[in-house]
Amino acid sequence: MNLQIKMATSKIKSITKTENTWAGQSGTMYDYRVTMEDDTEGVASSTSAEAPPYIVGDEVEYTKTENKFGVKLRIKKESTFSDGGGWKPDAGRDEKITNSWALNAAIAIIGKCDDSLSYS
Repeated sequence: MNLQIKMATSKIKSITKTENTWAGQSGTMYDYRVTMEDDTEGVASSTSAEAPPYIVGDEVEYTKTENKFGVKLRIKKESTFSDGGGWKPDAGRDEKITNSWALNAAIAIIGKCDDSLSYS
């Protein structure tokens, strides 16, 4: 029986390479024991013998699966293009864009300011 936990997000606290290797669809897989800051621990696999594609301190998304072989983690670096391409509302930025648009529109209507123009 496999018990799978939904996708979670945490920072990596530690990574330790194990001696375990196995043949996967992508070639030889290397196992790493990974501990998250949220205290989740398990084994994650990588095609790299040197290091997995994430490092200690990285914010990652992971899925935890428990079965008769232990706890398996599927880890990927947190996507910067999630939920609409990573766009987040920013009132300050929106105000700057609006002000820039208004100034450009005013210049187009009135014309460029020069020294001979008086505002009295």
